[in-house]
Amino acid sequence: MFGYGPVSGLEAQLLGNVVRKERPELEEQKDSLVMNIAAGKKKLKELEDEILRLLNEATGSLLDDVQLVNTLQTSKVTATEVAEQIESSETTEVKIDSAREGYRSCAERASILFFVLNDMGKIDPMYQFSLDAYIDLFNLSIEKSKRSPKLQERITNLNEYHTYAVYRYTCRGLFERHKLLFSFQMCIKILEVAGKLNMDEYNFFLRGGVVLDREEQMDNPCPSWLADVNWDNITELDKLTNFHGIMNSFEQYPKDWHAWYTNAEPETAVLPVEWDNTCNELQRMLIVRSLRQDRIAFCVTSFIVNNLGSKFVEPPVLDMRSVIDDSNSRTPLIFVLSPGVDPTNSLLQLAEYSGMANSFLALSLGQGQAPIATRMITEGVTEGNWVFLANCHLSLSWMPQLDKLIEQLQVQDPHPNFRLWISSSPHPDFPVSILQTSIKMTTEPPKGIKANMKRLYNLLTDQQFKRCSKPRKFKKLLFALCFFHSILLERKKFQQLGWNIVYGFNDSDFEVSENLLSIYLDEYDVTPWDALKYLIAGVNYGGHVTDDWDRRLLSTYINDYFCDKAVTTPYYK
Repeated sequence: MFGYGPVSGLEAQLLGNVVRKERPELEEQKDSLVMNIAAGKKKLKELEDEILRLLNEATGSLLDDVQLVNTLQTSKVTATEVAEQIESSETTEVKIDSAREGYRSCAERASILFFVLNDMGKIDPMYQFSLDAYIDLFNLSIEKSKRSPKLQERITNLNEYHTYAVYRYTCRGLFERHKLLFSFQMCIKILEVAGKLNMDEYNFFLRGGVVLDREEQMDNPCPSWLADVNWDNITELDKLTNFHGIMNSFEQYPKDWHAWYTNAEPETAVLPVEWDNTCNELQRMLIVRSLRQDRIAFCVTSFIVNNLGSKFVEPPVLDMRSVIDDSNSRTPLIFVLSPGVDPTNSLLQLAEYSGMANSFLALSLGQGQAPIATRMITEGVTEGNWVFLANCHLSLSWMPQLDKLIEQLQVQDPHPNFRLWISSSPHPDFPVSILQTSIKMTTEPPKGIKANMKRLYNLLTDQQFKRCSKPRKFKKLLFALCFFHSILLERKKFQQLGWNIVYGFNDSDFEVSENLLSIYLDEYDVTPWDALKYLIAGVNYGGHVTDDWDRRLLSTYINDYFCDKAVTTPYYK
């Protein structure tokens, strides 16, 4: 991936971009000199060709050919002048290139990040990104990052700003399970190019230890608690330069290693004997990877935080309003669907907020819907409508036609209010060109209770916050409802340990419950706890639940979160 071809070419292009914006006079001189040098060399070539032509056509004595003699004299003078100009230009170009090199690290960082983006397509076919959009993002980073009269400080600011801009821009189109991987890849590639990564150790982290010949393998000294597969990892780890002797330490200090192995958080525990002092962060990760694979994600998270910062492990909550600000009438907006999640309600709310509710057209694609979809797009381009084409994966045969319609948008002058919204489940046959030119968003609930609660609050409008006549009580119970909803979703990620049956709790459940909460608080002077708990947990969320034990769990949560203490007790927990 990091060969000299495409990477160095992109790096040169990005270097030109950053210098053109930071030091425009340098780039203008550079462009002018390149043209002057090229023109000078062309002039020399023309003189050579003219002399050769005259020599070829000459008859008799060359000294008697007046035109040839005059041309040779003129050419000598001109060639000397041109050669001096070229030499002067090349000397100046070297000085300009030296000044431009100060910004090389910015171009290098931006180039690295683009190829990390490019590799994400190997994980999911919907992860496709265009170079043009990336260059626009880089230019935006140059404009918005903090300026400084000190060159090195300015470069640091630009690199930090653009790195996070790429993370923020990309995360909204990634599934939750891939966001940590994306951060880790960014971190690893940055360290690799900086020469701060031991590639043998990193490759071991990826592959683990594979023992091909067990006859020469040292016997497992701790068979009562150390599995053979873990011992295989340790014996292969011992072959790395910085881990010689780790096998023998298990034989010498089995109790110390057992204590570390059984620790609830081994990645933060002190390693036995000298290994705690000799291992750097990546090397500690290799030991965790060898013995406690269940803690790898925690190690990776800590590694990213220590090298890039905590914000690279806290994906921003999708803000649909900011997506609108980032888009234009020529850019499609694609929802990459997750099972059981429908973005239609969120899109309707956004249309109302943006004043486009009366110009919102939606169509679920399927057999025979293509002509209607084509007409909706054509009308939307001229009238300034929002057009939402749902479930495009059910009409893949029509996608090439949609691709052409989107391509036409690039040369048309669509109404500035026009937006083309698309939803599709991931599919390898979805057109890459549409994905590359679009803004992508996933509809999957974010990972973690805090992130889910932030997302739910983002769904609420100012009008919803203010509509209840008992604002203090409403806001406290709204917080409880957000927490309740987030807990139910978070338990789903533990599969059978969270719920006996996996249920499809969704945003509609929250929206209905929030509406009920506002209505009942307005209508009753005394909070009707039993009615609220029955309608929210028994009917609304409970309508999904079929298992008796799961119903008991749901009742336990609602009884804890919806009670007088939740309203009257400060910092209730």
